[in-house]
Amino acid sequence: MTKTITDLLKNIDAEIPENARLLNINALQFDSRKVGKDDLFFAIPGYKTDGHQYLQSAESSGACAAVVEKRMPGVKIPQIVVKNARQAMAFAAAGFYSEALNTMKLVGITGTNGKTTTSFLIRSILNEAGLSCGLIGTIAYEFGGQKKNAWNTTPEAIDLYKMISQMYEAGQKACVLEVSSHALALQRVAGLCFDAGVFTNLTRDHMDFHPDEEEYFQTKLKLFDLLKSNGKAVVNADDAYGRRIQKEKITDAVSYGFSEKAMIRLLDWKMDIKGMQLQISDGEQTTRIDTKLISKFNTENILASFAAGMALGISAAIIKQGIEKVTRIPGRLEVHQISPGIAAVIDYAHTPDALQKAQEALKALVEKRLIVVFGAGGDRDRGKRPLMGAVVEKLAYLPIVTSDNPRTEDPQRIINDVLSGMSENSEKIIIPDRKKAIYEAVKIAQPGDLILIAGKGHETYQEINGKRFDFDDALIVQEAAKNV
Repeated sequence: MTKTITDLLKNIDAEIPENARLLNINALQFDSRKVGKDDLFFAIPGYKTDGHQYLQSAESSGACAAVVEKRMPGVKIPQIVVKNARQAMAFAAAGFYSEALNTMKLVGITGTNGKTTTSFLIRSILNEAGLSCGLIGTIAYEFGGQKKNAWNTTPEAIDLYKMISQMYEAGQKACVLEVSSHALALQRVAGLCFDAGVFTNLTRDHMDFHPDEEEYFQTKLKLFDLLKSNGKAVVNADDAYGRRIQKEKITDAVSYGFSEKAMIRLLDWKMDIKGMQLQISDGEQTTRIDTKLISKFNTENILASFAAGMALGISAAIIKQGIEKVTRIPGRLEVHQISPGIAAVIDYAHTPDALQKAQEALKALVEKRLIVVFGAGGDRDRGKRPLMGAVVEKLAYLPIVTSDNPRTEDPQRIINDVLSGMSENSEKIIIPDRKKAIYEAVKIAQPGDLILIAGKGHETYQEINGKRFDFDDALIVQEAAKNV
C-alpha cells in the first residue's frame, strides 16, 4: 500500500503545495546520501550540519519533495514547510510504518542508570512468554534476525520505526526500547504508543544537553505521555523522582522497590561473586529468583523487569524463567578472571551515581583492595567530573585516573577536572593512556583484590581527537593478564 504526502502529514500543521499533496512516497530519508527515487526528504537542523544545506543533493538523487522549516532558493522539488521538522519526521514515519507500530507490543525504558540491563531482562521475559522480541538500546539494535552496533541509545525516528517494521515483517511480536532524554527532547519517539513505560531512576547526567536536573526530569516524564490508553507506567518507588511521578503524574503506576509501599517488593536478597538469590513479593505470592547478575543495583533492574512483566499481564512463573535465562549483560559488571584470587570487573559506569553503585557492589565482595580505573568523557558535562573523582576517592582503595573517550578535548584537561574533586594528598595513580592504566592495575593487583574498570563497558573503541580507534577494555585486560 502506497502512502501519499497528505496521508503522512495529516497530523502535522504543514504547508503542503498542491503539486505535492498526492505524491506517492517510496521511502523516508533525513540523510541526503541515502535518498532514492520518489523518497521524501526531511531537512533536519542539526548541531553540526543543517539538512537544509543538502536539499539540492536530495533533489538530484531523486527525492520527490522535501519537508523543511524554511524554504530554500534554487530547489525545484516541492518544499513542505513545518514548524518542527523532527516532529514532522517522526509522525510521518509513524504513518509510513503504521501497520507494524500499531500491532507490535512496545515497552519503553527511561532513566539515568539501569536502562540497558532492564531492557535485556524484559526482552527475555517477553521471549519466554512467547512474544518474540526485538531490542533497541545502548549496546546494539537487534531486529528481525539482524544485530547492529548502536550509534545512539535511541536512533532517529525513521531508522527506529523502520527497524520495528522489520521486526514485524520477520514475525516478531514485541520490541523493548531504551528511550533516552535526548530522544524524548528531539522527538525521536513522537508518534509511538507504548504498552508499558518504565522509569528506573534519575541522577545527574547530560547536563551538557539539559540546563538543569529538573528539566532533565521533565523531559524523561514525556515517555508517559506516549502510553496507550490502557498502557501501564512502571516506576521505582525507592527513587525520589519515581515517587514524584506517582504523586504528580500517574497515581496508579506499578511501583517496585525495597519500600513497603511498593507493589512489587524485594523481601530479601543474598549475593556472592557467582550471583544472587532474590525473594520478590507481588502482593499475592513470593517468587524466588536465582540470577548470575550481581550488585544491589541489579536487584533494582530485576525488580523493574519483574514489575514490567506483571504490568503486561505475564505470570510470575514466566517472569522468573525469563529473568533467570539472562546470564550476562555486555559491559555491565562483567567479571574477568585474571589469575587465582584476582578478578577484573568491566562496567559502563560513567556518572557519579553509577560509579558509586558499582563500587559499593564490589566492596561487598572484595576480600582485600578495590582498585578502580576510571576517567570521564570529553565534550560532555564537565560538572560531573569532580563528582566522579570524589566518589572514587571515597570508596576505592586505589584510584587510577585515566582517559575515557576524550573526543575532541585535551585528555589532561579532563583528568584535571576529575582531580579537582579529589584531595591533593590522597593516594592515586594518574596514567592518561588507558591501556597503560589497565596494565598497571593488573600489575599491582594481589590475590584478594578486585579491579573495577569503569566508563566504557561494552564499547569497542576509544574516541581521541574526533577519531575512533579500536579499543576494548575486555580484550585489553585479558591481554594484560597474559603479559604482566
